[in-house]
Amino acid sequence: MFLAGDNAQAKARVSTFIQSIGLRPMDTGQLSMARTLEHACMLTLGLMTHSVKHTNFAIGVRLLG
Repeated sequence: MFLAGDNAQAKARVSTFIQSIGLRPMDTGQLSMARTLEHACMLTLGLMTHSVKHTNFAIGVRLLG
């Protein structure tokens, strides 16, 4: 699960919560990245509504390096 924020302590707490529900946190950086994450969410919702018509899909992310 992606997260962004300017407060390192808050991100650490949210990351712990994300892990506690069985997901993997992915810190994307500062709060300014939140807008990009919102666009990714809108893409996913658009695909579910207009294209794939179901929720059994994933948008893959590959981190190089």
